[in-house]
Amino acid sequence: MPRNLLQTKIIWFGPRLAIEERWAVDGPQMRRTPNSRLWRWMGAVALAARLVAPARAQDPDDSKRGVARLSLVDGEVSVQRGDSGDWVAASVNAPVVTNDRISTGPNSRTEVQFDAANVLRIGSDAEVSLTQLDYSRYQMALARGTATFRVLRSSNLDIEVDTPNISVRPSKQGAYRIAVTDAGSTEVTVRSGEVEVFTPRGSEWVRSGQTLVARGSASDPEYQIVSASRQDEWDRWNDSRDQAMRRSASYPYVGPGVYGVEDLDPYGTWVDVPGYGYVWRPLVVAGWAPYRQGRWVWEDWYGWTWVSYEPWGWAPYHYGRWFYEPAFGWCWYPGLVGVRHYWSPALVAFFGFGGGVGVSFGVGNVGWVPLAPYEVLHPWWGRGFYGGRDSLRSINITNVNITNVYRNARVTNGVTAVSGGDFRGGRFTNFVHASPDQLQQAGVVRGAMPIAPDRSNLRFTDRQNAFVPRPSGNNRFFTRQQPNPAPRVSFAEQQRALEGTNRGRFGDPAAAGAWQRSEGGRGNQPTGQPAPATPSNNRGWNRFGEPRNTPRPQQPESIQGRAESPRAETPRFAAPRSEAPPSRSESGNPMVLFNGRNAPPRASEPRRQESLRISPPVVQERPSGSGGAYNGPRSAPRGGGGSRGSGGDSGNNHRGGRDR
Repeated sequence: MPRNLLQTKIIWFGPRLAIEERWAVDGPQMRRTPNSRLWRWMGAVALAARLVAPARAQDPDDSKRGVARLSLVDGEVSVQRGDSGDWVAASVNAPVVTNDRISTGPNSRTEVQFDAANVLRIGSDAEVSLTQLDYSRYQMALARGTATFRVLRSSNLDIEVDTPNISVRPSKQGAYRIAVTDAGSTEVTVRSGEVEVFTPRGSEWVRSGQTLVARGSASDPEYQIVSASRQDEWDRWNDSRDQAMRRSASYPYVGPGVYGVEDLDPYGTWVDVPGYGYVWRPLVVAGWAPYRQGRWVWEDWYGWTWVSYEPWGWAPYHYGRWFYEPAFGWCWYPGLVGVRHYWSPALVAFFGFGGGVGVSFGVGNVGWVPLAPYEVLHPWWGRGFYGGRDSLRSINITNVNITNVYRNARVTNGVTAVSGGDFRGGRFTNFVHASPDQLQQAGVVRGAMPIAPDRSNLRFTDRQNAFVPRPSGNNRFFTRQQPNPAPRVSFAEQQRALEGTNRGRFGDPAAAGAWQRSEGGRGNQPTGQPAPATPSNNRGWNRFGEPRNTPRPQQPESIQGRAESPRAETPRFAAPRSEAPPSRSESGNPMVLFNGRNAPPRASEPRRQESLRISPPVVQERPSGSGGAYNGPRSAPRGGGGSRGSGGDSGNNHRGGRDR
């Protein structure tokens, strides 16, 4: 880190152009550099000359389609795709979206990172469904096992974790351990922070150092609040993961909205490149190039999405741009520090070349090249492309000289290509060399990608899914606010629509290989059953919404292995500690039960249970007129150490949209 950092102030010139004003920091005081005015106007002229493409207005549908990632996979972890119902093997950097279901095997664990502030860690023999991910809300359902939801930084998000009989809402930064047994009993342990637990009869606050044990049906559960048990290996592992994420040195170099950069720390360095400011240089072997070690996966709404096999391969492939600097090699430019950035499925240009039948736009090979700073992204996803219904009129293929338009195409291995059959068959290791003559007459895709996916494109890795999750006895959950995900089109329907645009078919996919990516060390895993809780004040069982009864003399048992006593012999729930425990959700909708794979009724519908529609994967949000988020060179990182400042933006880092 340099002694004198440079901070950035964004100056807006009309709805399109954003430039930087550089400020030098000398200790606690800040002063404007003498040439700031000259630099500002020179920057305005330079950017105006480059930013010739109009910005695409923000799609209102994008805010309903958030994306999280699997940031750690240890052991047997499977993901059931919400758009197709297929169980696939999990891998690091795999995107997960609304209606995806994550299941872990014995002695296994995984981590779901929603943004720079919010993380869910799932222990062994557990199952979690993502019921809603959007611009301002994360909602999920824990069917069995142990999970810890960690709020690392302040955010304005509405977070809800539902279980078979209660709903848990973290209210601030903290660590919240939630465990569900096969019988449907729930234990909520607050290691730090505080949560509000909701039931149809009211709510109850659980503070740091306490455990709430709930049993019985979701319509009328009973509970105890006891002292939390001592930390075990699961809690200590969570603490170690928190520390690694908090002390990351990379967050000061990136703007709001970018997350997953803690993985960059051990695999590269930040260097100051004239004209760009601080960029990240990966430690790689000679001949390496971006967007080569991974695969293209089909994601609902987003379409073709890059999943990197590299352990650091999330942020550099979904934000910013890549460029080649002779003095440093390949560098990742994350964009302006002071501008909000939005997730994209990839930041490349697709093109076709070569003869042969097989690719829908009449060529034999499919290639892609990483976009460099200032180069325009032509989206292939979102409104107008989704579902394949409008794909035919959205296809725009232009013959251009790739090396003239995209400067990374002039770098060794900057262009990557495979045959059309391999692309659709999910095989991305047998690269095809494009000759200079072919690059001069390539067909660049600007709009919808005219390639229909195959079921092999649903996999995150070549490894076959060997773990088949056992059925869970808990398939109904109590929710404070019923999920309301964006409408979706099934994978089969999207596939049929896109195949209608093809003039040819890809070759038959061959059998997949056996490559796997795993991360993290495996230790003693939680059993999926909560640890015995220590009773506090010798309380008996209580019922929400009623005065608390006189404590029973016997000690309460842990829900692990506890026999249910008859309701008639058990004291009922105490009145909620909140001032006015609601019997309805904050939105005014009744708190309802929903089936784990069935969607709850809409707010306008009668209160009834119906099958949850498996909506397609989620999308991001795109910026409106401010298309300059990535385009201009930027200043040095913000000061303040390795963690980002708290605030509303820090909690919303996954949200839709894209850098332009």
